[in-house]
Amino acid sequence: MRNARAAAAAAFTCTALLAATACAGSTPDGAAGKNTDGRGPFTLAMGKDTTGKLQSKILDVWNKQHPDEKVTLIELPESADEQRSTLVQNFQARSDRFDAVAMDVVWTSEFAARGWVRKLQAGSLPVADMLPAAVQTARYKGDLYGAPMASAGALLFYRKDLVGKAPTTWKDLVGDCGIAKKHHMDCYAGQFAQYEGLTVNASEAINSAGGSVYGPDGSVTVDSAQAKKGIDFLINGFRQGYIPKKAITYKEEDGRRSFQKGDLLFLRNWPYVYSLANTKGSDTTIAGKVGVTSLPGADGTGASTLGGANLALSTYSKHPKSVLDFMAFMESPEVQRVEVEDLSNAPVLTELYTDRKLSQSFPYLPALRQSLLNARPRPQVPAYNDASLHIQREIYEALQGRKSSAEALHDLAKELKQVGSDS
Repeated sequence: MRNARAAAAAAFTCTALLAATACAGSTPDGAAGKNTDGRGPFTLAMGKDTTGKLQSKILDVWNKQHPDEKVTLIELPESADEQRSTLVQNFQARSDRFDAVAMDVVWTSEFAARGWVRKLQAGSLPVADMLPAAVQTARYKGDLYGAPMASAGALLFYRKDLVGKAPTTWKDLVGDCGIAKKHHMDCYAGQFAQYEGLTVNASEAINSAGGSVYGPDGSVTVDSAQAKKGIDFLINGFRQGYIPKKAITYKEEDGRRSFQKGDLLFLRNWPYVYSLANTKGSDTTIAGKVGVTSLPGADGTGASTLGGANLALSTYSKHPKSVLDFMAFMESPEVQRVEVEDLSNAPVLTELYTDRKLSQSFPYLPALRQSLLNARPRPQVPAYNDASLHIQREIYEALQGRKSSAEALHDLAKELKQVGSDS
């Protein structure tokens, strides 16, 4: 596998440049044509390095190895919406200030469709060694436009001191709610406030019931019996009480705090919760009592919504060869190990999920691997932000009881079709 990866990395540095120039289509203002060498210092634009470990553990290593091609980190705002806005403004100005950009996985389609990031040639990355779902988030219309850098999948956290066997279906989960009642706890919560987290949770419910928001051909498929079954699981949760009323305002941290205080039996959230909930001396009261499993679904393992980030090469970069080499560096096992050990990110290389040493330090990795193997991306459409806002609004109306699931999904389908025709 190492030899195959080395060959792939070599191919990446040599052939991907062809993709960045000849295969990427026209480059506005002839930016690529002005670069006869394509090497030199470059910038990386991404969210804030809040721990400082990205710089010290990864970027400093690259810079020491490549003194003439140093990478400078340009930190963007913490908010994903603000990050996107900053990147969009840069691209619209055709600026070469950002060479490599870290894209949220839902931005790939938009950035690629608008010609802001360059297409990478098939075979330029060792995609066979990566999580298939992570690779899919870096594609647009079948072509690769990014290097998967970090992945993320949802998990079901539960009180293993109270629940004998982790639920594998929604029926199992609801059946365990009697345990919560017995211990004067709420049963289940996710992220149900009207924001991006609701798009994520609604998509998971729909996909976990066998439905979809969009079909493989890009057609709107959300108005279906399967999608209705998924949304009804959430609606019935609020009606029947297995989801507490207050969870209608929950974002990630609200549910985490409730779970860590011992007020919640089951929590849908991201892997970062595990270490916080198990760290004695923090704000947790349940250290050592936390179980973790993949999300349950209608008839078996559910389908997590995929999170994470991809590295892309700006169309306007003057040093594409250096950026492409850096992207290959970020895919190496050594860097991917840093992603999980020091940055608490889910790696994209499949082999690390069965690494014995890592699994001992991060016991949730086997469950996360299962989650990621079953994960589904959010709608891969250029007008993703508009689509997400429609999903949030209609599903929130249904959770509030202002619309039935059938009405909400019917209206949502019409709105998403309009978004498609406008984009």
